[in-house]
Amino acid sequence: MRPLQRKEPPDFDRFVKVLRRQGDASYVPFFELCMDDKVFEPLTGLAPPEGLNFVPTAPTYEASFAYFLECCARMGFDHGTINLSGFTGFPARSHGSSEGRAFLASEDGMIQSEEDYEQYPWPSASDIDVEAMQRTARLAPEGLGVMTGADDVFGIMFEILGYTRLSMMLYENPGLFGRVADRIGRTLLEVIDLTMSLDELQGFVLAGDMGFKTGLMVSPEHLRRYTLPWHRLFCEAAHRHGKIIILHSCGNLAEIMPDIAAAGFDGKHSFEDALDPHLFDLHREYGRDICLIGGIDVDFLCRADEAAIRRRVREYIDRMAPDGGYVLGSGNSITDYCPVEHFRAMLDEGLSYGR
Repeated sequence: MRPLQRKEPPDFDRFVKVLRRQGDASYVPFFELCMDDKVFEPLTGLAPPEGLNFVPTAPTYEASFAYFLECCARMGFDHGTINLSGFTGFPARSHGSSEGRAFLASEDGMIQSEEDYEQYPWPSASDIDVEAMQRTARLAPEGLGVMTGADDVFGIMFEILGYTRLSMMLYENPGLFGRVADRIGRTLLEVIDLTMSLDELQGFVLAGDMGFKTGLMVSPEHLRRYTLPWHRLFCEAAHRHGKIIILHSCGNLAEIMPDIAAAGFDGKHSFEDALDPHLFDLHREYGRDICLIGGIDVDFLCRADEAAIRRRVREYIDRMAPDGGYVLGSGNSITDYCPVEHFRAMLDEGLSYGR
C-alpha cells in the first residue's frame, strides 16, 4: 500500500481556525478519537519501534508516542492526543475480555450506597505526572499540536455505577447521585485546569456517551441538572488558558444540542448515519455556534468500496466546509476491523479534495 502524501507540514493553528469557524473550504483538517495501531505503518511507511506500547508505565512509552505523533503528522493530522500520565482514572468493575475488550455489568456498580461513596478510591488531578506529559508532548514534530483528554462526567458515572444502578439511584437517592456527579466534575475540572496550563499542550478532548441511536440515556432534565453544567465550567477552564476543547459523545443528542453548543465547546464529535436529525441538518442549525466533526459512518467506512468512500468525503466537504467549520473524520473511531485501505481512501480524498 502506498503511504499517504500530504502537501504541507502540520499546522495546528489552521486546525484551530477551522474549529472556530474562521477557516474556509481550502483547508479541511482531520480528527479521530482513536486509531487502531495497525493503520500506522501502511499509511506512513514507518515501521513501529519494538515493543510499541501506549501504557504510561511501559518502558517504551515515550518511544511509542514519538512514533505515533510522527505518524499523525504524516497521515495529514495537525494534532495528536497523548494520555494523562499518572492519572489512573475512575476505577470500574469490569468482567472478562474478548480480544482485549473488557465488559461492564449494568447492575454491578462500585457505588451503591453512602458507604461505597466514602470508600471509593477517588482519583485526583495531583496524580498526573506533569513532567512525563511535558516530555511526551515535546516529541511532536514541528507544527503538530498535542492534546490530551479524559472521560466525561456521565460516561464515568455510567461505568462506576452501572446503567441499572444509575437509573435507580436517580429516583431512589438523587442526593447521592448528585454527590457522585459533582465529585467527578470537580476532579475533571482540576484535571483540565492543570493540563491546559501547560505550554506543551494545546487542547483537551472530553469523551463520554450520553445517548444511543434514538435518544438520550437519561432524560434531558437530569443531564441539565447533574452533568451539563460542568461542561460550561470545563470549556471556561480550557479557554481561560487559551486552549481548545472538543466533546466526543455518541448517540442521538438532538434534545441537548443547544446546551452543548451554548457550553462553549470548540467542536462536537461522533455522528452516524442512523441518527435523525442527520449531521447535515445539525450543521445547518448549529454550525455557526460549534464545529461538527467527523460523520463518515464507521459501518459505511468498513463496508463501502473506495469509490463510494471518496464520493462521500467530497459530499461532506462540499456540504459543510464552505462555512469554514468542518473537520473530516470517521463517525467514531478507526477500529481494528476497519479495512486500512478504506481509511486510507478517506484520508487521501481529504488530502486531495479538501486542501
